[in-house]
Amino acid sequence: MTETQENNNGIRAVLAIADFRNLWIGQTISQIGDGMASLALLIVINQLTGSTAALATLMVVISVPQLIFGLLAGVFVDRWDRKKIMIVSDIVRGILVLGLIFVRRPEDVWFFYLLGFFQALVGVFFDPAKSALVPVIVPRSQLLAANSLSQTTRVVTSTIGAGLAGVLVGLAGNGGLAFGLDALSFFVSALFIARLSVSAAPGLAAGGVRQTLLQLRDGLVYLFSRRLLVSVMTVFAVTMLGLGAVNVLFVPFLANILKIPTEALGMIDAAQVVGMVLGSGLVAILAARLKAPQIIVIGMVMVGLMVAAIGMVNSVWLVMLCLFFLGLFLTPVQAAASTLMQAAVSNDLRGRAGAALSTVTTTASVISMGCAGLLGDAIGIRQVFYLSGFIAVLAGLLAAVMMRDPEPGQTTQ
Repeated sequence: MTETQENNNGIRAVLAIADFRNLWIGQTISQIGDGMASLALLIVINQLTGSTAALATLMVVISVPQLIFGLLAGVFVDRWDRKKIMIVSDIVRGILVLGLIFVRRPEDVWFFYLLGFFQALVGVFFDPAKSALVPVIVPRSQLLAANSLSQTTRVVTSTIGAGLAGVLVGLAGNGGLAFGLDALSFFVSALFIARLSVSAAPGLAAGGVRQTLLQLRDGLVYLFSRRLLVSVMTVFAVTMLGLGAVNVLFVPFLANILKIPTEALGMIDAAQVVGMVLGSGLVAILAARLKAPQIIVIGMVMVGLMVAAIGMVNSVWLVMLCLFFLGLFLTPVQAAASTLMQAAVSNDLRGRAGAALSTVTTTASVISMGCAGLLGDAIGIRQVFYLSGFIAVLAGLLAAVMMRDPEPGQTTQ
């Protein structure tokens, strides 16, 4: 790839595409709102109940829709107009978030669970619709840059939103202000999506329950008959079996093992955010020299090594250094995987493909998170980090084997 081609396929060129720019702006605003609401929700539940079990219940409740309905949602994403799916999803989620404002007493916390479940259920349709729509509005040569920008923006906006949440809860004394702004962000996102010029259903025939189940079966048969797609799903499922536990044990590791004060946690998270932002630039460099499967292999191995290294260190600065490099390689891995899935699947199957990947990785993550506490008590938190890092490295090596030879007629670029 020449320097001119690299510039033409970079982030600036992607943002020059009006439809992608509108989608990206809407998602940036919405994700800041999500970051605010997510942390505000945890703060308010903790204030009202003081129970870690209540927090764990919320995490399980919002994971259930993807596990139960994710695959079926993919069928409807391949059947309905994806632009309309995203608009309706945003509007409905905005209305549901407004309901969170009225929970003020410990005995009403169940309402958080109810609204959280339905918001997650509606969101199950949004993400595969967005993933399926991106290849329609972005040329294949620019998909990697588009996915890299989306991944980086998600991390940065979530961090900004989480930072604002503490301030807003402090000002209001409750989560009302954060929830109200999150609802507004959904409505703004819907307005930007409405500006997209693309508005067409992918063409999957409508039908009743039997037809829906047959279409689900046909989609899964296709996905599991393509070695490249099976490879991506397997590699990321194995990865999340390791990293899910790390997500649960990271704060206890910092607070209980390294004795780091809670006020320093934001600074530590910022190290990974900086790494992921710079990682979006690394994507262009890697793409000029390597194929997508090679980016996944190298990035996955480096992520695993950094996770294991975190378990070994005793200094906050070394933790931040490890997180920086983890973020630096994580963005190319995620962008390359998304690009592979989008490029390898036809438009009429992309909804089911995206839903299948999300369901598989969510299932693996939930299993890992469920085992985190037991493993932490049984073998120690540091040892869980070693194990998780080893599993991620194993996933990288697995990718090297499974993605070694492209299937006939299938590109891995």
